Amino acid sequence: MTVTSSEFLFTKLRCPVCGQAMDKKEASAICRGLSAHCFDFAKSGYLNLTAGHGGMGDLKDATDARHRFLSKGYYSILSDRIVELLSEAEPSSILDAGCGEGSYTNKLAAVAPVIGIDLSKSGILLAAKEAKRQSLPALYLVASLFTLPVANESFSAVTNLFAPCAEAEFCRILEENGLLLVVGAGKEHLMGLKRTLYDDPRINPGREDLPNTMQLIKKETLTGNIRVAKEDIEDLFAMTPYYFRTSKKDHDKLSGLEYLDTEIAFDLFLYRKN
Repeated sequence: MTVTSSEFLFTKLRCPVCGQAMDKKEASAICRGLSAHCFDFAKSGYLNLTAGHGGMGDLKDATDARHRFLSKGYYSILSDRIVELLSEAEPSSILDAGCGEGSYTNKLAAVAPVIGIDLSKSGILLAAKEAKRQSLPALYLVASLFTLPVANESFSAVTNLFAPCAEAEFCRILEENGLLLVVGAGKEHLMGLKRTLYDDPRINPGREDLPNTMQLIKKETLTGNIRVAKEDIEDLFAMTPYYFRTSKKDHDKLSGLEYLDTEIAFDLFLYRKN
């Protein structure tokens, strides 16, 4: 009997309460433990497996803004490179840890069946709807990166794009010689935006939570320049950490712009589990 991508991904799930394998029964996921913990699928096809773990994740306004902005292709230099790197590795399965609204995750589904995990219900909803619309081999879960509801050594690749790096969990779920791709903002990322907002813009410090126990096999920085249309500037700002740290006076500087020219830069780190 042929196993579908959906069934293949489902076999990797583990109950967030007792850790037992799960079975899909109609519109629910039920664990094989004595208590038969039950989790219902949302209409869009995602599962909420938080079981009391973790916080809220990004709010709807932020995930909507990110979805609109990324759908315009402004960061295609990054999404294309991520797909290229993972395609070279030929993984049998991918877990996108901190997938947000799924813009990168759904592109990874062209490489291998993928599970996307994030605490943001609004982000997971957008991701699952798009995956369903395109009939992609993708399964989305609301869950914490630090208590991933998946089996040990069940993925050949993990992607961690701009989200916290839960190294211990990633090592647990990666197969032997599995790959971890970590992405963060480069030093000059969005300097054009910051020069518009602030009198003394500073370069980005880079990621400070990189893995300590895995083998770094590739490191590179992607750079480019984009012109952001007037109608997209606010969405770009809303998806950055500066949104909540900027005064109204500085925020208002964006309203008079007809467009925004800015640098973009992304640091990519590819690790192998030893």
